[in-house]
Amino acid sequence: MRNIFSYIIILIFSGVSLFAQNNALILNGGVKVNITNGAVLSINQPNPAGIVVTGAGTSYIQSEGETNRVAWHINAGTGNYVIPFGVGSTDTKIDMSYNVITSGSVSGTLVASTFATANDNTLYPSSYTPAVSNMNLYGSGSTDYSLYAADRFWILRKENWSTNPVSILTLTYRDIEFAPANSITESSLLAQYWDNTLWNPTWISGTALLGVNDAANNQVNSINAGSGNFYTWILSGISTSLPIELLSLKTRCDGNSNPVIEWETASETNNDYFTLERSYDGLLWTTVSVIPGAGNSNSPLYYIYTDNNAPDGILLYQLTQTDFDGMVSNVGMASINCEEKITAGSYNMHIYSDNEDIIHVTFVSPDADPVVLKLFDMRGRLVYKENLVPLEGFNHFALDLIPLENAIYLINLTGTARSENKKFLRK
Repeated sequence: MRNIFSYIIILIFSGVSLFAQNNALILNGGVKVNITNGAVLSINQPNPAGIVVTGAGTSYIQSEGETNRVAWHINAGTGNYVIPFGVGSTDTKIDMSYNVITSGSVSGTLVASTFATANDNTLYPSSYTPAVSNMNLYGSGSTDYSLYAADRFWILRKENWSTNPVSILTLTYRDIEFAPANSITESSLLAQYWDNTLWNPTWISGTALLGVNDAANNQVNSINAGSGNFYTWILSGISTSLPIELLSLKTRCDGNSNPVIEWETASETNNDYFTLERSYDGLLWTTVSVIPGAGNSNSPLYYIYTDNNAPDGILLYQLTQTDFDGMVSNVGMASINCEEKITAGSYNMHIYSDNEDIIHVTFVSPDADPVVLKLFDMRGRLVYKENLVPLEGFNHFALDLIPLENAIYLINLTGTARSENKKFLRK
């Protein structure tokens, strides 16, 4: 990240007064501070009184852009740090609270920005790592769920903290950001964060989203994803409960080396049909079968499908469910390789690049031990390195690098007990 404190631009609109005292920013009587053109408003006061709103009227700081940031030098401070964000077009305050419960190390800065979007949540925040690449159910290639997210991003990053504070967030939104064209029930809005490949907790996965809904005050509070909460955030308005209660989803190989997908439901509500899709990379999906559901059932039901036309190699299967009213829910995913067992000492790694200069790496890990991924050019020079924490089983990582020349590269994946090299042509 570039030095965020390189310059400051502040434009003041229709304000009564704005002044500093003891390095604090005091907004009095209706001051509007508009941060523009990628500027940074730096608050050099490590306690929660670093920004104070006083007097009658509505005072706020307008960001409305990913790179229009507030940098608050919190250091080892504790307490509730409120950034009084607002939007000038409607003169609406949308306070963001960063409540530090346990202090971080002595030197550290919270860097925060926010902006409203179109109702499909474009443009994505992409200036700071990790860049957002989609609003999809389970990452790239799955169903787009942007209409279930409020039309605003919050981008939180840090500078210099070696030990992050323990913090709780409160995010505020405007009515216009959840209502028009979206499929949102306001009372269901809760928080998700971007983890470099998808939104977590994943939509309708059965895992509750984060925070506590406070629709009466247009807020979601008590948000905590750990690691200082330095993520890109959205608020999503979709139920985490599934129209089916899944007992199991398994894959196995039959005697002819064909993948067999089996699942069992404990109950089904309004379930029209299941759709089973197959992918070799987690991005491009092929529908292999549509299986009728039971409609409504309170008894365990067992389903099985044998994919007699499956190609060789590592395959990923995705199971979705469609209601009679057309609502689609993702049931789950599972991977399998009926061609052969994982070669001893390797990860069965596959690599390819796309038209947006993103390199995709898929591999199978026997455990969740950390691995190191290195990218070399053909002269042996290290181009890129990243420490990864894989899942046990199938993994897909997307490397959003600066554009690379069309050439042959080598990727090395090394863990504690195995290592694998593979060449690929970037074109």
